[in-house]
Amino acid sequence: MITTKNNIEIIDFSNQTKQDKKHLKQFVDFHWTHYANDPQYVPLLDYEYLGFKLLGIHGFFEPDNIFFKHADMRFFLALRDGQVVGRCNAFVNFNHNKQWNDKVGFFGQFETIDDQKVTDKLLEVATEWLKAQGMDTIRGPQNLPVNEATPGVMTAGFGTRPVMYYHYNKPYYCKHLEKAGFNSVKQVFSWEVSIMNPMEEKLVKISEKVIDRYGIKIELWKERPLDVRKKEMLEIYNDAWNDNFGFVPFTSEEFNTIINDMQLIMDKNLFIFLYINDEPAAFIGGVPNVTEKLTRIRNCRNCELLRAIRMLLGKSRTTGIRLGYLGVKKKFRKLGLAGILMWKQKQYCQQKGYQYCDMGWVLDDNIMVIRIIEMMSAVPSKTFTIYEKSLKSG
Repeated sequence: MITTKNNIEIIDFSNQTKQDKKHLKQFVDFHWTHYANDPQYVPLLDYEYLGFKLLGIHGFFEPDNIFFKHADMRFFLALRDGQVVGRCNAFVNFNHNKQWNDKVGFFGQFETIDDQKVTDKLLEVATEWLKAQGMDTIRGPQNLPVNEATPGVMTAGFGTRPVMYYHYNKPYYCKHLEKAGFNSVKQVFSWEVSIMNPMEEKLVKISEKVIDRYGIKIELWKERPLDVRKKEMLEIYNDAWNDNFGFVPFTSEEFNTIINDMQLIMDKNLFIFLYINDEPAAFIGGVPNVTEKLTRIRNCRNCELLRAIRMLLGKSRTTGIRLGYLGVKKKFRKLGLAGILMWKQKQYCQQKGYQYCDMGWVLDDNIMVIRIIEMMSAVPSKTFTIYEKSLKSG
């Protein structure tokens, strides 16, 4: 459907028909032109959005993506004089609303030129669609994949190193959202720490005492079968994150798909598991920052296969990691297990020769983890701010 408002043409569409696929191609193409002169922006592979049958990749936007088993989504393109000037999607995640017993709808993949009218019209049509689905709040931006892509818009750290699954955006986005009536509801932070910094003596002493006191057993990924690892990680992760702002528990199908896909870029020794009385209690995981190998190939927009090959061949030569997974079961939360995990992972990273670690994303109210990170002489890197707006009349 096409509507025109104040010289801005809005195209709204789904992901079902051949015409929808053409619009989705425009949707993905826009970020390439929007950030063409911005070296800080490293685009994900087109395949991650649109899929690639030859490699068996299911794109975020394809109808067979497992996310759509519990979500409905609509896409919006804003055009002026036939040129795309903005985009976003809107979706209802039924698992989220079941988890939190609310009626929150989301917008995501939000990009716009520096024109408030474009932002207003995109969010207006997203809001109208969400209200029609019975939602009373709109929140975002929340990109796909949910639980992997960092939520919110970047509001600090625009000059920092690109890191996988941290999106970059234009600095004016927060101003646009606030002028459109959105309010900040939560922030998430990241830090960067030099791997080659000397090991923190206080952290080591505390960790050694905790290990002795509770008889903690430490294991690496390879010490148990893959199916066991998947089951343990899912159990710990859903328990640890269950009451965190906006968290939606993974289904086993979603989690297994993530782990299967992750193995393309994994350094399995970055995953460490802790056991207390033979019960899985906590784990930490990181992945090489393959964004280093995904930089755009100059004057070659359609070189996605080459970018993918370059990433896969270069993953073992990345200089840093993203600490993307950390979970401690609630009943073990106050024992200091997170410190042990960070200590042991840093030991391995120093042996391996990694130079830096990105530590995030951490919710602004996660005081315990923030204290441990600060103990490691980490430097604040990025801040993302999540916005929302009530859809209730009056």
